[in-house]
Parts: sequence; structure tokens; C-alpha cells
Amino acid sequence: MSIAKKSRIFMVREYQQVKFRFQLKLSNNGVIQTLANAYEALGGDPPSKTPFLIWLLENPASPLPFPGKIDLYRHDCLHILLERSFSLYDEAFIVGFTMGNDPDSNHFHIALFKLISSVFYPKDYQFNSNHLRIFDLGLIYGNKINTKNIKDFDFQLYQHKTITEIRRELGIDLYTIQVLRRTQNLLTQP
Repeated sequence: MSIAKKSRIFMVREYQQVKFRFQLKLSNNGVIQTLANAYEALGGDPPSKTPFLIWLLENPASPLPFPGKIDLYRHDCLHILLERSFSLYDEAFIVGFTMGNDPDSNHFHIALFKLISSVFYPKDYQFNSNHLRIFDLGLIYGNKINTKNIKDFDFQLYQHKTITEIRRELGIDLYTIQVLRRTQNLLTQP
């Protein structure tokens, strides 16, 4: 891949991330006040767009999910709380976060997930070595958070709380999120 093409891809990815963070900040006179406002502005994909293999391994309704399994609503709430867009890098971070935050995850689960997601996932969803580095960042941060099993957290009860209040309740630190984002950008630069 040429340097010019890599630069364009990087710029598009950066634009999507900035646009997402900007959208989170807009609403209710310039500031999203609650999780409900942020979720409404998020605009993620419906469950019907999730490929079968991803559903099979990541959804709690599946008979074969990995630890860290999470339903789409909670998954999208984590996108908001962790300031993540829907790029494949950000998806890798979210999946890593939920697996790292689940005490049932072990080295075998992680190694098997990395193999399956990099070889068997549909092409548009496959993780490459850069995505797996970002998965590892999410894994480490999810493990670091004191509140475990955030995958089971009832976000519906917190719809009218601010994102800051929910982060505080769960032990998610905004500064750390921003440092991880900068680290991700450094690791994935063309």
C-alpha cells in the first residue's frame, strides 16, 4: 500500500474519531447531559447487521460466547463511556475491554479469540496485528477497572445520569481514556 493511500486512510479514520467525539459533545445546548442523549446521538448498527460468527462468540444470547460477552445495547453504552467510534480499532478496544473486565477470561480465551477474530471473522471485521494491539490496550484497561463484569451493568437504570457520573460510578477515568486514545493513534499511524 502506498504512503499516500495509508495517509488518506489514517486521515479518514482520524476524521471519524473527531466527528464521533464532537457528536458526543453536541446536544442539549452544546453538551450531552445524559446517557440517553448520548445513546440517541450514537446511531450504531442494529443487531441484524451483526455477522453470525461475531454474534456466536460475543453475544450473551449465544450458546458459545467468550467471556466478556455483552449485548449490543451495553456494548454501545461502552462506546460512549470510553469515547470510542465504530472503527475496527475501536471495536477491538471495546471487545478487549469487556474480555479484560470479565474475571472469567483467561489466557486461553484471549489467544483463541485473537486467532478466530484474525482468521475466521468476515473480512470487513477481521483484526490484523494493529487491531490486536489495540485489543490488548482495551484488555489491560478493562482488567484495571475496579468494577468487574461491566458487561452485566444495568445501563437502563442510569439513562438519566450524566456520562461523567456513570464513569465515576464504574471507575472509568477520562484522562486514562484520552491517554489510551493517544497511544492507539501512535501505534496505528501509517
